[in-house]
Amino acid sequence: MRFAQGPTLFFVACLSGAASRSQSHRRWIMDNAPQRPLLRTVEGIPAPRFVTQPQDHFDSSNSNLWQQAYYVNDTFFVPGSDAPVFLCVGGEGPPIDGSAVVNSVYCNVAVEWLRAKKALMFALEHRYYGCHNMSACPVTDFNNQTNALQYLSSHQAIEDVANFVRQANQAHGLTKANRWVTFGGSYPGMLAGWSRLRHPELIHAAVASSAPVHAKLDMFEYNDALAHAYTVSDNNVGGSEKCRAAIREGHRQLETMLETSDGIAAAEALLGLQKGQLATRRQQQDELGEGVAYFPAQGNDPACNEEACNIKKICEVMLDDSIGDELHRLVAVRHAQGPTLASPAPKPLPDFWFYQTCMEFGFYQTCMKGSNCMFPQITDVESMAAGCEDYGVKVPDVAGHIEATNKHYGGLTPLGPSGSLGSCVVWPNGEVDPWATLSILKSPGPEQPVIWVDGASHHAWTHPTAATDQLSVIQARVLIRQQVEKFLEKDCSESNADQAHIVV
Repeated sequence: MRFAQGPTLFFVACLSGAASRSQSHRRWIMDNAPQRPLLRTVEGIPAPRFVTQPQDHFDSSNSNLWQQAYYVNDTFFVPGSDAPVFLCVGGEGPPIDGSAVVNSVYCNVAVEWLRAKKALMFALEHRYYGCHNMSACPVTDFNNQTNALQYLSSHQAIEDVANFVRQANQAHGLTKANRWVTFGGSYPGMLAGWSRLRHPELIHAAVASSAPVHAKLDMFEYNDALAHAYTVSDNNVGGSEKCRAAIREGHRQLETMLETSDGIAAAEALLGLQKGQLATRRQQQDELGEGVAYFPAQGNDPACNEEACNIKKICEVMLDDSIGDELHRLVAVRHAQGPTLASPAPKPLPDFWFYQTCMEFGFYQTCMKGSNCMFPQITDVESMAAGCEDYGVKVPDVAGHIEATNKHYGGLTPLGPSGSLGSCVVWPNGEVDPWATLSILKSPGPEQPVIWVDGASHHAWTHPTAATDQLSVIQARVLIRQQVEKFLEKDCSESNADQAHIVV
């Protein structure tokens, strides 16, 4: 048996590199779910257990093994029953802990259904993103990062999921009557969907929330969609066309200032920056690439209480003529949100997610002339992907990796293992989430339905239920569970799927 009970202490650090990044780097984190690290086992929060995984699923000559953390909630499960099994797939976000199966940011739509379904639930940490605990890491050190990171990929992660399911079936006495459903939001949503599609013999269905499965080098759509989010007025979002126009005009004024040395000096003074902090284009991209303040869209929370913390509150400031012109209103938003915290010293771990953007996905959120981006239109692919050269990867190489990713998984026509259109995956997406632009918004077939959530941010429906939830989010949870019920009642085997062959 390859399962092992974990220790009573489990140390969790910040997501590698996340806290230390400049503004231009922060966009490479797909998710901004709140980080809740556990420094010790807390009453009611399951401790980690560990499953043995191969270092490389695709090289039989590699005999190296490592211990992958997972968590269990069997509170309502009756051994020997035919109840379903829910798996919360880990990803690039804040390190998961035992709360993932009892009070989960990514999978609470499953957690809150456990009692009714008498289901068994697991959460599996993604390889490498658990290397804050080096005893649960596929490699022993990162002295040579390029060599050490070679086993980090979505392909390996999917095989981790499959191997985990096989071992969990054996360890818990599960049978084919216990149908597995994978859940995830953001990159874990991609993995949840792909794991089902690549392994229909093991995983019955999937809920792939806010999952941008179409990899892309120049993701200009992100900032275009972010700008659109600030026009959404209903579902308590509180945006408007005038608000978007004001934000863009303020940043246009700033762009003009950046054209001269005197203007740069004036911009530094206006924004409270040190002299010389905007001297180069790279510095301007780092400081201003996402705007002079924080403009949430994927992280929009209509119920937040802080000043200028969401679309509605930012728009209230941006439409207040008494503050001054649009640029001075932007500065008012910046001040309302408070000073930017100084970046701590870099963490010793590599930037795992950035590595994956270089090797698989791209997702570089540019802001250039001719786009609908509201911010200074100065950020290009070359500046965002420059760090890939640390791994010997140039921009044309990244483009080739992206092409291979889309060919392998099918992009917007997600494929099963036989190359035919896959089945039994539902794709929910939110209206004000810019990542939705690269997700499944139009059903590719009857067995891959979509759910559109008006006014919702990045997988908002996967968060724990709150009294302040938007009605659309509440309804989305109902629709997701109804769809999973339909999947659980039907034959989702590959032999019963729609066999239309997709050429990509």
